[in-house]
Amino acid sequence: MSETVNSKIATFICDFEADKLSLLTVKNATSAILDTLAVTVAGRGEVEIKTLEASLPVYPKTDPTHATAIDTAVRLSSWRADDAALLLGTASHVLDYDDVSMVTVCHPSAPIVSAMCATICFGDASIKPNGSAFVAAFCLGTEVMIRVGQAMGFRHYELGFHPTATLGNIGATAAIARLTGLGRAPTAHALSIAASMSGGLRSNFGSMVKPLHVGLAAANAMRAVQLASAGVTGAADIFESSGFLHAFSGGATDTWPTGILLGQPFVLEAPGFEQKRYPCCYILHKIIEATLALRREHSLVLDDIASALVRLPHGGTRPLNHPYPRTGLNGKFSAPYAVIASVVDGRINLSSFLDASVLRPDIQRRLTDIRVIEEGPTSNEGSDLSNGPVTVSLSLKNGRTVSHTITLAPGSPADPITAEQLEKKWVDCFKIGRPCMSEAVARDMYSVGSGLNEMPDVTHWLGAICQDSSTLQHGEKKA
Repeated sequence: MSETVNSKIATFICDFEADKLSLLTVKNATSAILDTLAVTVAGRGEVEIKTLEASLPVYPKTDPTHATAIDTAVRLSSWRADDAALLLGTASHVLDYDDVSMVTVCHPSAPIVSAMCATICFGDASIKPNGSAFVAAFCLGTEVMIRVGQAMGFRHYELGFHPTATLGNIGATAAIARLTGLGRAPTAHALSIAASMSGGLRSNFGSMVKPLHVGLAAANAMRAVQLASAGVTGAADIFESSGFLHAFSGGATDTWPTGILLGQPFVLEAPGFEQKRYPCCYILHKIIEATLALRREHSLVLDDIASALVRLPHGGTRPLNHPYPRTGLNGKFSAPYAVIASVVDGRINLSSFLDASVLRPDIQRRLTDIRVIEEGPTSNEGSDLSNGPVTVSLSLKNGRTVSHTITLAPGSPADPITAEQLEKKWVDCFKIGRPCMSEAVARDMYSVGSGLNEMPDVTHWLGAICQDSSTLQHGEKKA
């Protein structure tokens, strides 16, 4: 009997040797992990996270072994491990500031880093990986996540699924299985279990449920590994024979394409991930950069503009489901708001997506003056959304029309976020999420994390990042 796709994936997860990762893969993985941890810290203070936090039960620390896995002072709280994953995962995505892979139009790092952090900081006390093991598990998790999505094709996204949720569960399961040394057979079963836990709909973009998708994916991955560890078994052919690929592609395929090879190269190496400069839907980033360029070049203010036309590649409007936003979360998925806020403020940052910013009367009045259209050939690849040109044309009241086109995707390998920009983003995120922490301490934590792959034990460094606000304030004031 031939080996199943699931078995091949499990073998890849368990047997791949960490020292075979290329230097570029490790470098890009470290950058992605740091980026994700930073936006998680910033997201922890959001009201949506406080709401979720209030719903979670808190368990007393009665197991001294568990309590010493990480010093009590650097624990989030007495969360159960899967609840910690739910909380961290939601926080990592609530600002929509985490990285993207346009190969499958998903956020690859958030569910995987969240599940790994919860496993280390709140799970089995014996799991104390070094940096190389942590980076390898991350690389394997993201590779499985994105290649499974690539095997399904863009049809999955077109059907209305949120791939970060559906695929994040699979990728996070792969990462935790590797991190915990689960073994080939139970890893295959964990993947099969995770496949039946997958879900998430694009209709929830712009609501509290979109970031919750990441938390659910991370938490479900932990449960899948736990169940497989306990002996729960699943279908051997879950990725074929009318299984996961068939169901989530709307019947378009149930066969793994021969050209998609795990780790040859790792997607982290080529084409790489896109890291965000702006805390909103990635489709808006070219719109923002084009509008800001027009504002600079022509010294424009809002009263100069009669109307605007935004031209996107085919499929570009699908995630932009809030043309007339009424909340900050809505605004993260609104092309009209992105254009007007860019003109009014001359910048887009975290404060751009406060409810009060979106509800400014001068902005609300002008939303209907912005028209958004798709043009160009129909696409079957998510990468076409990343590579396709975006043009913003502003019709001015003096009769002139000015236009600007952005082709290179901001934050992509073609227009990358630099190490200096990533460090600044880290510091800015810590200022929001850790107001009691000095900038010098934040920079020092970043510097330590930059050497993640060489770290002998990641436990305390991660614990110091994943702690909660009450513990933070106590520890940081004391320091």
